[in-house]
Amino acid sequence: MSTRDSDSTKADQIAFHIYTKLFHVLYAARASEQGVGAVGKADKWFNLETALAPAQATPTVELDSYRALSSSSGIKPLAMQVLLVVPPPGGGTALVHKTSGTRVEPEPRYVLLEEWVLGFSSTSTSTSEETDADVLPSTIYKNAIPLFRALFALLRILPAWR
Repeated sequence: MSTRDSDSTKADQIAFHIYTKLFHVLYAARASEQGVGAVGKADKWFNLETALAPAQATPTVELDSYRALSSSSGIKPLAMQVLLVVPPPGGGTALVHKTSGTRVEPEPRYVLLEEWVLGFSSTSTSTSEETDADVLPSTIYKNAIPLFRALFALLRILPAWR
């Protein structure tokens, strides 16, 4: 296996784990039930230990589509939505606007609280004179560490925190 093939394989692995780590970090921060994740299992990629989401909550098929990005064309971004489930009012109650007092019609079943979208672009946004198009996988990994730490902290200060 050549160095280029090895770097491509490593880059694919890192990119896949960027997608899965984003899912696990968001799930751990937004899942309403306590005791999130499988007991004893954790994702330790990017020097940030996060509990793995339960198997029934993990979109395995969707995440598996990001395993070999270097050989894929037209990579779709990963979009995740955090929804608030609104139970139907019962017992003569109704959902009303606070300011006007008018009834909300139709009654919503879900309220979109957040939407997170992750996509990779093959185009360079650098304006420097350097045209080093190949970024080493180790550089990608090292730059993802502060990204996930910042995301982990941000998710805990936003209003939708559990």
